Amino acid sequence: MLAGESLFSWYRNMRETSPVYFDKDWNCWNIYTYDYALQALRNPTVFSSTPPIQGSADSLSGSMILMDPPKHTVFRSLVNRFFTAKAVQVLEPQIERLAENLLNSVECEDAFDFVEAFAVPLPVTVIARLLGVPEEDMPLFKKWTDSIVGVDGGGGYTSSQEGLNEYFKEIIESRRAEPKSDLISELLSSEVDGRSLSTSELLGFCTLLLVAGNETTTNLLSNAVKAFSENPEAQEKLLANPEATLQLGIEEVLRYYSPVQVLPHRFAKMDTTIGGQTIRSGEQVAIWLGSANRDERKFVNAEKFVVDRRPNEHIAFGSGSHMCLGAPLARLEAKVGLSVFFRRFKGLSVKEFEMLSGPLIYGYRRLIVEVEQR
Repeated sequence: MLAGESLFSWYRNMRETSPVYFDKDWNCWNIYTYDYALQALRNPTVFSSTPPIQGSADSLSGSMILMDPPKHTVFRSLVNRFFTAKAVQVLEPQIERLAENLLNSVECEDAFDFVEAFAVPLPVTVIARLLGVPEEDMPLFKKWTDSIVGVDGGGGYTSSQEGLNEYFKEIIESRRAEPKSDLISELLSSEVDGRSLSTSELLGFCTLLLVAGNETTTNLLSNAVKAFSENPEAQEKLLANPEATLQLGIEEVLRYYSPVQVLPHRFAKMDTTIGGQTIRSGEQVAIWLGSANRDERKFVNAEKFVVDRRPNEHIAFGSGSHMCLGAPLARLEAKVGLSVFFRRFKGLSVKEFEMLSGPLIYGYRRLIVEVEQR
């Protein structure tokens, strides 16, 4: 599997030669340019999120991620209010305390694994608290979610789905008997069309929120540290003007090292033409966000990390009705977490790293950073 500069070089070649390309091995259309990606993302009447056949054992089978409007709109409205920028803002003090505590454990070390020490536990703990699942189970559901998004390198997708299903079924039954102030209890009291959510729908919500709530932010944090380590001038700007630089810098990290590289599951609902290619009804379409965000037709110096880039209309969180629900929370966690990190440390450099496997997520399994105490 391509990674790093090899991946970005491949993207560039595909944008130039085959912006809309049918891969016979995967039996799937692939979209690589910004404008065509936006066209597909914003047109659910043509490019559906609902697969023709869904596996009943899949814990995402009842999830709104596989729904189209208007059904998707109804289900999203059940949790949308918990993830607005205003709603998540109340979590800032809690996130800051958590970030401080995590960095306390490595403050005497000159080098440490940023992924293990910070990038994983910060977002996983936050989403665990929101859902109301025990924080001590973090290693278990982190293992499951890594397998589900294909970054563990070891397969086991089906067993992870089944494990996560059984785990959440127990939590759901516990909340039925004794509701608490958490998202799972809120979902149990919610109704759609005058009925309670089915078990499949509840599992879909829980799995989506857990997976999306940690995978994207974990890799946004790691990718940010990697990007800043590669760009000393960006670190200098951060020292001179921390708040403004970090706010713009996070958006540039999202564009430059997009945590989610591809949205693989769109399906043509009718024959359509895009980029001069005819896509037949029922055919699968993959939208390569990582390539679209480096499209030279949209972004000046697209292959360069410009920490204060403006404007920056990246689509790292998607676009249209399926734009990432948790984007405000991911941005807040990145802003607060990285603010605490850069207040503590200077002279950031990366000594060694191991990238994640699989095409879906761009990030690191290990990221050994060397820092100086302020």
